[in-house]
Amino acid sequence: MGSDGASNTSLGLNSCKEFHRAVKSPPLVAARVRTRRRVAIAALGLAGGLTLLLAPAAALADTAASPAALPSPSPAAASPSPTPAATPTASPSASPAGQSLQNRQAQGQLIGDLTAAEAHALMLEKSLSQSQLGLVALGQQILDAQRQISKLDASIAAVTAQHAEVSARLAADRNQLATTVRRLYKHQDSFFVSLIRAGGFGGLLETLGYSNVLVDRERAMVRTIQADEVALAHAQATLVRSRATKNDVLNGMVQSRATLAQAIDTEQSLQTQLQATIDEALAALDAMQSDTPEMAARRAALQRIKTDSILSQIEQAVFAQQNIQLTAQLVATDPVLTATGKLLWPIPHATVSQGFGPTGYVFEAAYAGFAHFHTGIDLSVPLGTPVFAAADGVVVLARPMTDAAGALVGYGNCIIIQHDAGLKTLYGHLLAIGVKEGEQVKRGQLIGLVGSTGNSTGPHTHFEVRIDNSPVDPLQMLPSA
Repeated sequence: MGSDGASNTSLGLNSCKEFHRAVKSPPLVAARVRTRRRVAIAALGLAGGLTLLLAPAAALADTAASPAALPSPSPAAASPSPTPAATPTASPSASPAGQSLQNRQAQGQLIGDLTAAEAHALMLEKSLSQSQLGLVALGQQILDAQRQISKLDASIAAVTAQHAEVSARLAADRNQLATTVRRLYKHQDSFFVSLIRAGGFGGLLETLGYSNVLVDRERAMVRTIQADEVALAHAQATLVRSRATKNDVLNGMVQSRATLAQAIDTEQSLQTQLQATIDEALAALDAMQSDTPEMAARRAALQRIKTDSILSQIEQAVFAQQNIQLTAQLVATDPVLTATGKLLWPIPHATVSQGFGPTGYVFEAAYAGFAHFHTGIDLSVPLGTPVFAAADGVVVLARPMTDAAGALVGYGNCIIIQHDAGLKTLYGHLLAIGVKEGEQVKRGQLIGLVGSTGNSTGPHTHFEVRIDNSPVDPLQMLPSA
């Protein structure tokens, strides 16, 4: 565990360095796109303005060269004369201004692509910053979880040693009690012999009383040590179970850290690809100033394909990163539950009307080899009493259980909350449900009202605790009433 902790610390420091570099560096991609896009738009507008200015001048020149606008030639001027070779006149569409005018649609399309790239660059930078923050937070949570597991290991070792000592003492005291009883039994005489040896009836009573006190004292000592042994066994089992749960949480966080680190690499690679795509788009925009309309259209279409591909990859990466963040929040469990292994009583001061285990109620399902088994505890209180979340978590189910006819059956109105990788709590027979599926709840948050829906014999809430989908006695994880 020491080497793992060192690697976690190293990763946490590396994540901090990466984060600080990301924070200190300006958003170059988005800023460059914005600047070049503004220049391109201004250049495009200037080209359009020059075209509009040049068009009247060209029209005026055409009008001046038209024969209808010239005076009638004199007879002398009408005489044939050598005509110079006709100079080819460039068409308006072949002029740079005409090309710029005809390429404006392709240029506008490319500028639109650059605008989308700018938005995605900002989105990618924000996602990358959140990923780096999440990586740092996960690294700290992993270190905290490792410290908690180390403390649990120390507690388990101490309780195990104490348990072994008490068990040995209990065995010794039981042997002592058996020896005492056997000795007293072997030395029993007849009533008259005992009476004579004791020196009379008073002495006999004193002898018998001494024997009873001796046996009672031995039995009381055994009962006391036996109670300690049972308490230590329960404490040891609880610590071992809590350690296993926290280890599952730790493994989940380590996996999330690896996934998040991979997501950061993906986002950084996409950032590089986006910059290359933007550079190509800006170069294409410059080339369109002298392109023919057909070439400009082809160039814009090709650039659109490249841009759409990289922007789609960015959207998918950001969406995946958000899911990773949600998963990381799920494994970051209730701090009280993480520190103590204890849940909150969902209904304070409630009466436990039925405990966990085999039952005589025929409507209870079979479980653990028993024909009928109660998989939780029933908390009996008046109808409409508030029900609170036992720990931080996410609501994975909040709905009524109904049959084909729509009647409430089973748990009736039911809520299930996921607290960490393997721990869930269930609240059944509710009158009303106050949360939605997917909603994050906090320890002690109001989630519903006590009812008697489904298979219920009166107002109460059925409270279950499940570890790896197997029900356990909730009283083991609840503080003493």
